[in-house]
Amino acid sequence: MQPIPHSPTAPNPNRTTCLLPTPKIHTKINSHYSILDLSGHLPFSIVFGLCRRSPDDTDPRPLVLSTAGSVLDVPYALGCGLLTLHVQDAKEWVGVDVRTLRDVAGMGEEEWVSLPLPVGTVGNWKDAFTVVRRRVDINGALASILEVGRRYRIRVAGEDLGVRRWGYSNHDQVVDNNSNELSNNLEATKTWQLQNHSRELSWPPGIETRLRLLQFSDAADTTNGKLDLEVSVLNISPDAITVQTRGHQSIPIPWGPFQPDPDANDKRPRFIHPTHHKPPTSSLRVFHSATGELVRGNQKQGPCNGNADRRPKVEDLVVLRPGLPVIRRFDVGVLVEGLPDGEYKVMLQAKGCRWWHGDVTKEEGEDGRIGACACGVEHAPAMLESEDEVELCVRDGNVKSSV
Repeated sequence: MQPIPHSPTAPNPNRTTCLLPTPKIHTKINSHYSILDLSGHLPFSIVFGLCRRSPDDTDPRPLVLSTAGSVLDVPYALGCGLLTLHVQDAKEWVGVDVRTLRDVAGMGEEEWVSLPLPVGTVGNWKDAFTVVRRRVDINGALASILEVGRRYRIRVAGEDLGVRRWGYSNHDQVVDNNSNELSNNLEATKTWQLQNHSRELSWPPGIETRLRLLQFSDAADTTNGKLDLEVSVLNISPDAITVQTRGHQSIPIPWGPFQPDPDANDKRPRFIHPTHHKPPTSSLRVFHSATGELVRGNQKQGPCNGNADRRPKVEDLVVLRPGLPVIRRFDVGVLVEGLPDGEYKVMLQAKGCRWWHGDVTKEEGEDGRIGACACGVEHAPAMLESEDEVELCVRDGNVKSSV
């Protein structure tokens, strides 16, 4: 959840101040990616997870708080001591002098963040967290003091979160609490950290992915014919690359406060996997055109083996050569089988792939995998993504193009 602008639900500075029991906020810090990319192509953020977690906090109304001058006001919070920054030196973590950030960065503009019901009033305690991402500008004050190739850790310095304006909000009923300071629940101190490599990633050449419908008719069926979805991937650069289409993808993946974003670390086959059977459909999603509801393609991946070999099998690699499209076709009838009559849209869910320059399938070892020497370099992912969407019409169990 991003910070919300000033609204009727935010504390009104003209209201009478009333002191209430001060709730404690459980705070978790992570980084959106493990690498701060100096090229700026991979957006880097400090991720905060905030939730209400104290026995005295029983108010059912959302708690709204101002970010200005608080730990959420990065890098100002580093400069004034609300956050601390350490750099790894051998086996030790050494504090970084960040006092200059207070003068260089300055306090940010006032924004409002809303924290819903306290922990214990929802099913899963992680669902009670509000997620706030603070983008780090690669040309900004914080990035300027980071050294290339070093690892960093950021923590909340102590109990004070620096929040000076907050209140409970129920529509337009808000009570200001400028005098009571929100404090941090110190039970989470051991989990507050941010580690990143500050370096420039290697980016893949241009890849273009397109979707279209193909109608086939034959003598046995001259009315409807067979309808296929064709997905093509074209390397529009002058150099060949090899992409991994299944298994653990050793690429930077986005994280929330606790775990990777949904499907970010997806080990399932990509749709261009060179299977001898029907192409994998885990990347295809079907939406109801009128409601926007996702009706196909929300399957969760199964359990993964964390000790799996990180060297991909050659049979799971596809070489994308310049100007030569890789094409896969899907039976649309299978995609929408069992859906009620109506209009639907088929779209492609973006998936990242590990990749290499050139054709690395020639480096196959005796175990059918590529050599370890080819697996030591980390690149930004090659993205299989498209803005194309195809429209379908389902009537009496038959599917047709809506165009």
